[in-house]
Amino acid sequence: MGPHLLIGIAAGATSALLVAGVASGSVLAVPLFYLAPLPLMIAGLAFSHVSAAIGVVVACVGLGLIYGVTFLLAYFMGIGLPAWALAYCALLARSDPAARDGLAWFSIGNLMMVGAALATLSVMVALFSLAGSYEAYRDAIVMAFNAFVKAQGASPLGPVPASGDPAAMGAMVAAILPPTAASLMLATQLGCLYLAGRAAKLSGRLARPWPDLAATRLPASTPVVLAVLVAGAMLPGLLGLCAAAAGATLIVAYAAAGFAVLHFLTRGRAGRPFILTVAWVLTLAIGWPALVIALLGVLDAMFDLRRRFGTGGAPPAANDH
Repeated sequence: MGPHLLIGIAAGATSALLVAGVASGSVLAVPLFYLAPLPLMIAGLAFSHVSAAIGVVVACVGLGLIYGVTFLLAYFMGIGLPAWALAYCALLARSDPAARDGLAWFSIGNLMMVGAALATLSVMVALFSLAGSYEAYRDAIVMAFNAFVKAQGASPLGPVPASGDPAAMGAMVAAILPPTAASLMLATQLGCLYLAGRAAKLSGRLARPWPDLAATRLPASTPVVLAVLVAGAMLPGLLGLCAAAAGATLIVAYAAAGFAVLHFLTRGRAGRPFILTVAWVLTLAIGWPALVIALLGVLDAMFDLRRRFGTGGAPPAANDH
């Protein structure tokens, strides 16, 4: 228990410091904020989920004492709980005599679904804790947006360029904020999970074999769930916002699956480095190409593009199912 305690304290303190930098108002700390789940995930993957859990508790206590209960809950729901849960699920395995080494590991596709569910849950908790109705939520966001516009107008840098009625702009922000927050949260968690896995593998402490990420598939029912959520996003009120947030996380998951398809289909092809470089750079630089990649993931789920057009390859290294 001693090593787990020390590792957990170190991971939690590091994660809390990465978050506290943003709370201090430093612009340079914003990129580091997105790495806040990373120490917890490294502790969970390279050592034990117990270490990660201790880290979450340490970070929550520290942030709660300094910034208050609201900040503590936001950290727990948005960073601590997802980081621990994803690291824990990544090391789950079941006995399977047909699998290599006799173990079938928790699949990467299911990991993405766990992350999507946790990101949606975090946004839902934030929505219902902020306001009891859509009108109250919208008014709070509009008020905050108007305050931001006024503050920028008084800034030495000058006002924000006017692009319409501030109230209407605030209402638009209220509509897009939940799905944007949920999708960004999932993308951050998945990126940190990949980095944590690489770190654990390089240290020789990763318990599971490294998976064939290009073979990643989402559960077969995911397209149906996405269709239901898109329809649910048309509902009025907070339920519609929650459905939109959940749908946005599945689009991120399909974008990840789409990149897996792209990596798989370009195996052994001459233009592979150029295609992958362009796809990744455009997606990271301007964002919207991720929608095209997500569509590729959906099409693969419907028509199994990898089986039809792939050049073949090794089976998943981690035997995930």
